[in-house]
Amino acid sequence: MVTEKNPLIHEAYCKLQVMSEDEANRMIYEARLKAQRDDYSRMNGARQKGLQEGIQKGREEGREEGRQEGQKEIILRMAEHGMTTKDIAAVTYLSEQHINDILAE
Repeated sequence: MVTEKNPLIHEAYCKLQVMSEDEANRMIYEARLKAQRDDYSRMNGARQKGLQEGIQKGREEGREEGRQEGQKEIILRMAEHGMTTKDIAAVTYLSEQHINDILAE
């Protein structure tokens, strides 16, 4: 009766029954439990790998964004100091069109 009212006790009771059955059934139960744990471990490992790859990709994207922002800032400063687009292109190795696009923003 108590096992029917409390789900945790009921679950424990069911597991106890399985464990106390004959050895063949217990081995089947343990093999199934091991397979479930292995699946969980595999899935968790794959999740962790995906998470690490996502973090790495995010860092790379952040670095690229930072480079682009720095590049824009330098181009704007050079233009503020009177440098021509041609001179900026010569110093930065960027095309004049790219520099003009940045200055137009």
